[in-house]
Amino acid sequence: MKSREQTITRTLLVWHRSNKKTFPWRVNPNPYRVLVAEFFLQRTPADRVAKFYPSFITRFPTPEKLASADLTQLEQISRPMGLKKRLPWIVSAVKTICQKYGGNVPNNRDELMQLPGVGSYTASAILCFGFRRDIPIVDTNVVRVLTRIFDLPKSCGVNNDDIKKISQKLVPKGRAATYHEALLDFALMVCKKRPLCDVCPLVRLCKYPLKMLSDKQ
Repeated sequence: MKSREQTITRTLLVWHRSNKKTFPWRVNPNPYRVLVAEFFLQRTPADRVAKFYPSFITRFPTPEKLASADLTQLEQISRPMGLKKRLPWIVSAVKTICQKYGGNVPNNRDELMQLPGVGSYTASAILCFGFRRDIPIVDTNVVRVLTRIFDLPKSCGVNNDDIKKISQKLVPKGRAATYHEALLDFALMVCKKRPLCDVCPLVRLCKYPLKMLSDKQ
């Protein structure tokens, strides 16, 4: 018999087959391409990054190319994206990758988090999407979805123990990248700040609609 977590994961994967977003960084991903995308996505909406990312990654397809780029030139190229504060981090990170790791993005969490601008979420994303590791990825959007489904306090954050445990249980072996794409797209398209419960594939497994109904009574 499937656990509730397994049913949720399976439902999300089935939903995603017909509803997935086609972001350019999901095409032929490698650790470097994922790292660049995650830097851009830190404070910029995905749809906006999607318009800029292809030309940037074509121009700077490797850490070596980006590490040798002129910062002033990079600022001019990326000015429409508002990346001025993040660019020095990106360049510093890829320079470290070239100098310390021979141009290969490290596949170790501790080493990744020593790179400028790389935090826990970005490290997890690189390991999951770039190296295909079966590890959970948790950001504020994921927390919003999980607190609703599992009826956890709104005060839960990305480092909450319950969130961590549930996230780990939801990751399907060998399909972590696909699952997380499904979960992130679901948070973007359905389980938004104002959730679309009437079209949600998880509505029968979720505590949130019943809680909202109870609050109104």
